[in-house]
Amino acid sequence: MSIESFRDNAREILTNMLAETPRADRHELIEVYTDAMTRLYAVEAHRLLSEVIEDSRTRLDARLSPDPVRQTIAGVQTTIQDIWDNLWK
Repeated sequence: MSIESFRDNAREILTNMLAETPRADRHELIEVYTDAMTRLYAVEAHRLLSEVIEDSRTRLDARLSPDPVRQTIAGVQTTIQDIWDNLWK
């Protein structure tokens, strides 16, 4: 999930909410935009999970491959991802 894309979409939703505030019932507005934010979160979380599963599948396939070159590449990818993840913690 791209934090920037989630943030941009959330900003767009909130901007629309603020623009409609003078014309709409406040309670109804909150309900509608809460649903919109929830759907946005679900879509982004699903996309992230799909990326993680696909990446894991690719690595597992490479590790189980009888080809030593593919196994080495998978090991290097795992090491680089571990370094990258630790930089962001």
